[in-house]
Amino acid sequence: MPVTVGCGAVSMSRRIFITGSGGVVGRHVLRALETLAPDAEVLRNTADLTNLHEVVQAIERAGPLDLVIHLAAMVPVQSVRANPGAAFAVNAGGTINLLTALGGSAARMLLCSSSHVYASKDTPLQETDTTEPVSLYGQTKLMSEQAAEQICAATGRSLCIARLFSIHDPDQTGSYLRPTLETRFATHSPEAPFELYGAGSRRDFLPASEAAHLITELALSEAKGPVNVASGDAMTVADFAQAIAPFPLNIRPVGQNDTLEADVTRLRAILGERHD
Repeated sequence: MPVTVGCGAVSMSRRIFITGSGGVVGRHVLRALETLAPDAEVLRNTADLTNLHEVVQAIERAGPLDLVIHLAAMVPVQSVRANPGAAFAVNAGGTINLLTALGGSAARMLLCSSSHVYASKDTPLQETDTTEPVSLYGQTKLMSEQAAEQICAATGRSLCIARLFSIHDPDQTGSYLRPTLETRFATHSPEAPFELYGAGSRRDFLPASEAAHLITELALSEAKGPVNVASGDAMTVADFAQAIAPFPLNIRPVGQNDTLEADVTRLRAILGERHD
């Protein structure tokens, strides 16, 4: 049963600082804030998060803040593999710099993390499951989580970690699954075998617009700690490919399969409380 997204607006005025607002999820979060927190003053970060001096200046210019939504990250697999140092600098170092710049501010933080902090598991993943990232990207996000948890605990800052599962969006580009598949569809003959790596892998796919709405609701709630953000309705990579393909696919599976499926019990409980 997919998660139901609520539509109730938050009436109180807040000052919200958001990083990564130019990304696919970030653009949807900005739109979600217009609906869910129409009276909020939203401040978009323009500083290089790997440059502490720039981040400190950005936070000082922003003034008093009630909420920080931290979405900025280096995500594409190819980019992370090509420059792992930059990935750690952005994903982990950027989080540390942001929290350092916030200093004594009482602003709550929503940190957008990833399902890739988990290892593959045949049953739905719970937030209490062991974090054992098998990818370099997952390692950078887990380091970001760990730094944020320790810094926020030491400074008394409220922290919610949104572990985002597999999203897709028409505006995605580069090495993400959806644009990669769509590029292949454009030149593929429908009669030919369609080789698909990890075709039997199970993922919890969710449109980026819906994921952003859920993230925004979590940010505006009082939820603390890690929360899985997903549909709760996983499918195979093969089924996803067929769902977005313009013609029937003759899928030929290649490679190994794994599973990253979300248990969204906690997400439903939190959002249910907000809508009661």
